[in-house]
Amino acid sequence: MKSITKRLSRASAPKQVACAISIAMMMAAAPAYADPTIGFGLSVSYGPQSIDTGLGVRIFSDNEDDSNVATIGLDYMLVSQSWRATIGAARLYDETYFGLDLGFDGTFDFGVSAGLLREETEQVFAQQTGLVPVIPDQQPR
Repeated sequence: MKSITKRLSRASAPKQVACAISIAMMMAAAPAYADPTIGFGLSVSYGPQSIDTGLGVRIFSDNEDDSNVATIGLDYMLVSQSWRATIGAARLYDETYFGLDLGFDGTFDFGVSAGLLREETEQVFAQQTGLVPVIPDQQPR
């Protein structure tokens, strides 16, 4: 391992960049084992000067019930009448979610969100492709 580190430290900047790009491409090419889903809900943000409420949409990294997932989203804040981009974490329940996030609408703020999940992901996949998805919890025995 030391010899690889020495070689990389002696390599020119273009070689280091090429190495970093190839590693990133290999990591991006690895298959992901997740089924993202969408949720719609209400959010409350706690900014430096005020509290604001909004309506939002979230994309969740997985759709497994009773799991913790990563989220990205977009809220329309009703009081300030502005758009707020979010990144955070959420807990998924049967058909609902509860999340905590960091938002940005000119300033950074923290927020909470709750709402409903769109659970038809497998049915939509089956209708659009004609294939039956294999769901790990529901595999035939």
